[in-house]
Amino acid sequence: MGGSSSRGTERRVSETDQSVGGSDGEAQLSRDTVFKTLSNRRRRLTLQYLSEHGTNDAPVRLRDLAEWIAAAENDVPVESVTYKQRKRVYTSLYQSHLPALHRDGIVQYDRARGTISMTPATGTFDTYLGFTSQTGSAWSLYWLGLGVALLLVALLSWFNVVSFPISSPLLTLVVSLVVLASAVIFAHTGARSD
Repeated sequence: MGGSSSRGTERRVSETDQSVGGSDGEAQLSRDTVFKTLSNRRRRLTLQYLSEHGTNDAPVRLRDLAEWIAAAENDVPVESVTYKQRKRVYTSLYQSHLPALHRDGIVQYDRARGTISMTPATGTFDTYLGFTSQTGSAWSLYWLGLGVALLLVALLSWFNVVSFPISSPLLTLVVSLVVLASAVIFAHTGARSD
């Protein structure tokens, strides 16, 4: 009986110690840190705001962040946020959420200045939160270009303008149209989520 509980403990420790991130200059975070951060809506909204408004060079102001989160939580435009709504969010960010994110290395929080900056670890959350990146746009352009090239090959083969060693111009035409349609849909949904 004692052996099975020690194995369970070993498994729990190894799952906790696994890290996430670490590629493309991102800092490594433990899985527990990632899940703990993602489990709180205000922390997710903080990461979203930083992803949309922050840069590595320019910090964002705590007041602007609190106002934006209050607007999101109350489903109103930023201009319609009341003092009470903003203050409630500001206080929880100031006292709890930002110090925790700073302690975990996810953001750089300057409490005295009231500013928040991204760190290399901030980008770790983009995948989990569904933020689009420039890489996604590049891939959709790549697939769009490939689809156009395949379509050109299929049409040139179909009309016997150029002889390509392909077994079926019709199959090539169908594949190129599928690739083109997928690329257009991917580019459109990526642009919509921006």
